[in-house]
Amino acid sequence: MIEVKNISYSYGSHPVLKDISFTAQPGNCVGILGNNGAGKSTLITCLNKIRKPDSGSVFIDGKDIRDMDRLETARNIAYVAQKSEMSRTTVYDAVLLGRKPYMKWGLGEKDYAMCDEMLERIGISDFKLRYINELSGGEVQKVMLARAFVQEPKLLLLDEPTSNLDPKNQYEMMSIVKQMAKERGIVVLVVIHDLNLAMRHCNRYLFVKDGLVYAYGDSAVITEKTLEEVYGIQATLMAHENRKFAIIE
Repeated sequence: MIEVKNISYSYGSHPVLKDISFTAQPGNCVGILGNNGAGKSTLITCLNKIRKPDSGSVFIDGKDIRDMDRLETARNIAYVAQKSEMSRTTVYDAVLLGRKPYMKWGLGEKDYAMCDEMLERIGISDFKLRYINELSGGEVQKVMLARAFVQEPKLLLLDEPTSNLDPKNQYEMMSIVKQMAKERGIVVLVVIHDLNLAMRHCNRYLFVKDGLVYAYGDSAVITEKTLEEVYGIQATLMAHENRKFAIIE
């Protein structure tokens, strides 16, 4: 279980996050939603120790991440940023780097098998020997996601992972994320701007407004009032096959 307790963060004298608290169970895929500047990406980086919160704590299965050393942190938390830059290396080697927290004297059969499986599953095995700098932005995002999954994390943090993908690949990517979270008991926190994509693939929703938790829970927290107050938009919510979707007016 992931517990986030009273996380606050400021840029200088400007508060960005204010007492953010929520919990997520293994298998949850949590969509972090809100307007630009609401503090969503800052929250993600406070949860993976890139930024040190002014106050508050993050617990993974009851252990404070502040008490984890670098190796233990890497075995528990994986992060895929909005943009990823890597030196000239092949796709295969880039994904294998996700096994680094588990390496002792070198790579083993399990490491290679996990890499091969994830390349196939995400659909990038055909260009595993190409160099990263030869790929499109969307292809790089797929590589980074594959690397994160072979890391075997308990908490996976995704910052706008579908921003460079076309609709077909957005759907496929989020389907993989949802399925892997369920199969492997991973808590996924994903910053996402496409509300309908979030409603399709996430099962929990954290709405952030002005650095505060406006609402958190299952699809019941997604209401027309919530969308108006968080995003400042008029929207009509409809349902198809027991799934909500929003029509922006």
